[in-house]
Amino acid sequence: MTPAGHPPPAVIHPDGTAELLELPAGAPLGVGGIDFVPIELPLPPGSILILYTDGLVEARCADLDQRLTQLRDVLTAHSTLPLDSLSRTVMNRLAPAPDDDVALLLARISPREPYR
Repeated sequence: MTPAGHPPPAVIHPDGTAELLELPAGAPLGVGGIDFVPIELPLPPGSILILYTDGLVEARCADLDQRLTQLRDVLTAHSTLPLDSLSRTVMNRLAPAPDDDVALLLARISPREPYR
């Protein structure tokens, strides 16, 4: 994975704690002549990967670090919700009337099925 100019992905661990992933800075997609530095991050089954655009956490008159902390806190507080409910909760808490477009993707990591 690489951030490609987006804010850091978040992960909810199986124990319910959430964290923002520290990734090397990356240029936005479409910018030529810059190499991406992808990293691999193994996530245990039951983890939830959260990807989002800056429209979710950037807001007028709000500090970005505070907004990222708010995202982490919302994810931790509501980590047991089904993905659709968690997604709605995140949107309602962080972007009830967004100033910008918002994309939010949540994916639960499933146990690896044996190859047949």
